[in-house]
Amino acid sequence: MKGRRNIIRNAGTSVLSLLLSLLLFYLLYTFRSLDDSRFSSWADVFNVVKPALTGAILIAALLAALVASRLDIFDKAPAWALFLLSYAAGACFWHEPEMIVDASRYFTYAKHLELYGVGYFLREWGNSINVWTDLPAVPFFFGIIFRVFGESRVFIQAFTTLLFSGAVVLTYFTGRELWNRETGLHAALLLLGIPYLYTQVPLMLVDVPSMFFLMLSVWTFLLALRRGRGMIAAASLSIFIVFFTKYSTWLMLSVLPVIFAVELFKNRRLEPGRYVLRGALVFFGSCLLISLLAALIYDEMLRQIHLLIAYQSPGLKRWGESMAATYFFQMHPVIPALATASVYAALRKRDAAFVIVAWLVIIMLALQIKRIRYLVMIFPMVCLMASYGLMQFRDRVRIRLVSFSVVAYSLTIALGGFLLFLENTSAVNIREAAKYLDSRNVHAVRVATPIPGEYVMNPAVFVPLLDLYSGAEISYSYAQSDYPLPADFETSPLRFTWTYKNPSYYQKGSAAGDRRAVAIITDRAETEFIPGLRTGPEGRSGLKVFNVMDNVFRSQTIVTLRE
Repeated sequence: MKGRRNIIRNAGTSVLSLLLSLLLFYLLYTFRSLDDSRFSSWADVFNVVKPALTGAILIAALLAALVASRLDIFDKAPAWALFLLSYAAGACFWHEPEMIVDASRYFTYAKHLELYGVGYFLREWGNSINVWTDLPAVPFFFGIIFRVFGESRVFIQAFTTLLFSGAVVLTYFTGRELWNRETGLHAALLLLGIPYLYTQVPLMLVDVPSMFFLMLSVWTFLLALRRGRGMIAAASLSIFIVFFTKYSTWLMLSVLPVIFAVELFKNRRLEPGRYVLRGALVFFGSCLLISLLAALIYDEMLRQIHLLIAYQSPGLKRWGESMAATYFFQMHPVIPALATASVYAALRKRDAAFVIVAWLVIIMLALQIKRIRYLVMIFPMVCLMASYGLMQFRDRVRIRLVSFSVVAYSLTIALGGFLLFLENTSAVNIREAAKYLDSRNVHAVRVATPIPGEYVMNPAVFVPLLDLYSGAEISYSYAQSDYPLPADFETSPLRFTWTYKNPSYYQKGSAAGDRRAVAIITDRAETEFIPGLRTGPEGRSGLKVFNVMDNVFRSQTIVTLRE
């Protein structure tokens, strides 16, 4: 009789959980106007995507989550299961276009390494390699991938997805090391409960790699303090990489002294000198590595820091997004709710280890950082806090149901909402134009970028993106070097595009080939080609225009081709 009551109670809990997830979706859809996200606002997404379709997919996904919560799929090899699940989920987004034009910079940096080698890359960083406010670590890895495997976007996506999955596994390892296996497991699953994060995985940017390398430094430093030996070298190397990944990671590295203080406090009666020695070795090892590279690019770093202070820091206040958008629409609302509840649980238990995962979240809240791209690095910490709160429930089946429901919900929103929306923006035009050129076996493309009608960004930055997508040889034959600067140049979020100059390797003449083409990239369809831009005397075909447009982003990218 008691067993039957338990079955009925569990079934009722499961049905209620599914109904609440559906209710949450339609509640957020109703209040979608509150989502002011710049990238994938629900208000924009569901102007394109039918909510009924997303809702139907969500029902199927939640039923699958219910079945999965009854299975022990993570019991034998949780790390491998998490890796495979997250990698498969991330790979579903590889078809997403490069939505953020910053990718052109990172491709350009990587191509310099591919063409001229590591020595040139390090020596000319900030000299002949024109850089913005970027650091060289991630472009270095991108360039190595191009040099070893070839210049193809799919290899970069495989790498960034690998780092995404690595961040999920490292979240599990960190939670297990700080508390127990279950806390780490559900923190990793909750990290898969952030729809926005999936949309960043396939992009040639530094945000997802920064999240991975930060978590790697946290985990290796924790193990270096506890176990020493080889982990001291691993921690020093990971901190070195984090330091040169992104300037904002410098603030994130403040978590390392917190880890040291917590570990020293917890072990103050058990040979504290050993922890001091290990911490000092990691500190000096990482500082030595950092100083060696910093000496090479010191002048460029000073220039960039000045620009960050004068331009980027004030800009964060203008480019912010509301906390409601970030914590309710762009991630599953259960995650911030559980993270908030975890604070009370940790205070009640006087758990010093909780300070480690809460530290960066507290800093971001205190500094009022409201741009979601700058919060990606702390998402694993938010999920560790949320998992800590979830562990206050005692029913293991219910805990698993919550985690799996969060994953199912978020994957549905990301795949059945965000991705469908992004596929209907003008960013797809460059991808589709490149695909068309490759299907026509075009060997060489001459590119022109006339002055845009909407003076939002310099279209010259799209030349590297066409190069990223296409296997053809690109030559930039129309360089409008005297664009007048826009009126809002000093405060524009796209300021870098007006100072951007395409590298000299695009200025050589087209290589001989059986088929050539001309491409014009601007914000309108070109019915008449620029005088002097011809593919050959025969002019084999007419115009081919790729002109998908959206009503969301100020700048549109239209590509006009002629073979």
